[in-house]
Amino acid sequence: MAHRDIDQAGERADRAADPPGSAVRDEGRGSAVRGEQPRRLTPDTVRDLFADRAPLGLVRLFEASVPLVLDGEPVEDEERMHADLAGPLHLTPLGRGGDMVLAAFTDRAAMLEAVRREDRGYEELSPERREEARASLKEICVSNPTVLDAHVCFFEDAGEQGDEECLGPELGFPNLSRVRRGFLGTQNWNDVISSLSWCRFDVSLFDAFDWQGNEFFAPKGCNTPDLARFGWGDRAASIVNWGS
Repeated sequence: MAHRDIDQAGERADRAADPPGSAVRDEGRGSAVRGEQPRRLTPDTVRDLFADRAPLGLVRLFEASVPLVLDGEPVEDEERMHADLAGPLHLTPLGRGGDMVLAAFTDRAAMLEAVRREDRGYEELSPERREEARASLKEICVSNPTVLDAHVCFFEDAGEQGDEECLGPELGFPNLSRVRRGFLGTQNWNDVISSLSWCRFDVSLFDAFDWQGNEFFAPKGCNTPDLARFGWGDRAASIVNWGS
C-alpha cells in the first residue's frame, strides 16, 4: 500500500506544538541521529489523534497466520471486511499459544479495554528466558513492566535482528520514510519494521503516515518478535511509544 500524508493539517498542528529549537535530541536511539528527530506527543496531540480518523482507501490485507477476529466475531473473508468498513481498525494480539488471535476493533476504547482485561500468562524474564524468546520468536509478557527499558526498539528483521531504531517514551515518528537507516543512512524505515523489543510502555504502529490508518497496538511488558505473524511485517509507516 502506498502511504500518504492523509492528515496534513494534523501534521502542521503537531509541528506547531514543537516550536523551533525544541526537537528532541536524545530520546531516540539508532539511525535517528542521521535523520528526522522523534516528535514529542503532547496531551492535546494524543487527544486529537483519535478524534477524527480519516477513512481508508485501498487497504493491503493483513493475511495473518493467526485467526482474525473483528469486534469479537471471526472474520471469514478479510477482503470483504475491508470493503464493508469505511474507517481504520485498531488491532492487537489476544490469547496465548494456539488460542492467539489478531483482534481487530472498530472502536479504540473497546480495544484498550480488551487488552487490559487479558490474562497474558505473565512471567519473570531472566536473561536466559530473554534469549530463548529471541531464538524461538516466542511472545512473552513480563509480570512487572517497570523493570523494562523505557525505550522500545524496532528491528528490520524478526527476532530482534538487523538494523535497529529505538524510541523513548511519549515520542513518535510520524513519517518513517524520513528516518534514515543503514550504515550510510541511504535507506529509510518505511515498510521495514519486522519485530519489537519489550517495553515498559504501550507501543503502536500505524500503516499510514501521521499516525493514521490501521493501528497495531503492542501492550506494555510484552515483546513482539515476529510482526509478520499478525500481518504487520514490513507494514509500519509511523510509530509511537506512548509512555506513562
